[in-house]
Amino acid sequence: MGNKPNRTMKKGVFIAMLVGLTSTVPAQDKALKSPDERARIRTERMSKELELSPEQIAKVESINLKYAGKGAELRKKHEAERTQARQEGKAMREAEAAELKAVLTPDQYAKWEAKQEEMKARRMERRRGAQGRRSE
Repeated sequence: MGNKPNRTMKKGVFIAMLVGLTSTVPAQDKALKSPDERARIRTERMSKELELSPEQIAKVESINLKYAGKGAELRKKHEAERTQARQEGKAMREAEAAELKAVLTPDQYAKWEAKQEEMKARRMERRRGAQGRRSE
């Protein structure tokens, strides 16, 4: 081999320098990154933390790209399902309210609506409390 560094070694040094120049991605920025960007950043982090060889870096990058794309597709699918479920739930609540309004007196219906709002406020308060506990 002599005194000249081989091509693989040069590539490894370049990647190591590149990894050293990049920073980790905050969790809040995760959604803003494309699957390719997330895969690249993850590969760089793994390369640094696990001291991957250039051959491993190429294979790991391929794996990360594959699963970053699949993850993005899965998130889109679940978001579409959540949106549809929210719309169906809203339609169901509106239909229930319309049927109850036809049966209850105006006073009874007003009391029922007030009780629904009270329950909604309690749910929101519990959610806020749960979020506070998660961040502690």
